Amino acid sequence: MIKRTGERVLGIIGLVMFFLGTLFLGILAIGDNQGLFEEVFMELTEESSELVESGSDPLTEEEANEVIETFDMINFTMLTIGSLLPAIAGVVAVILLKNKPVFASILFLGSAVFYGATSFLLLAFLIPAVPMILYIIAGIMALVRKPKEPVEQL
Repeated sequence: MIKRTGERVLGIIGLVMFFLGTLFLGILAIGDNQGLFEEVFMELTEESSELVESGSDPLTEEEANEVIETFDMINFTMLTIGSLLPAIAGVVAVILLKNKPVFASILFLGSAVFYGATSFLLLAFLIPAVPMILYIIAGIMALVRKPKEPVEQL
């Protein structure tokens, strides 16, 4: 039996990062549904706002509306689901890693591909790409590592 400590550690770090990303995206989805972004960016257009730094110019109405339209195009609920499913698959993969490493590697690699397909906008930033990279490394390690065969004596 091979010790799968490396794959297990990478998988656990990746799934913790996926859960943290899911929590962050869930908060953004709730804020978007309640109109939080509109309030914040409209507040940035007022000179007397506490959000505007002293000595800097506030946003114009046009700039604020452009940013609000950009946030309206992003579906934070789908991004939240797209981050939650790989985290759940990672939990299952870490549990099955010792007994069924090929199936666990398929789960790791499949969930990384799923996350990349559903969250491609976020991957422009480095931090959301880290758990996906960890899953890819853990999946490849689980797939490639084979048990050592005993050396036959002549």
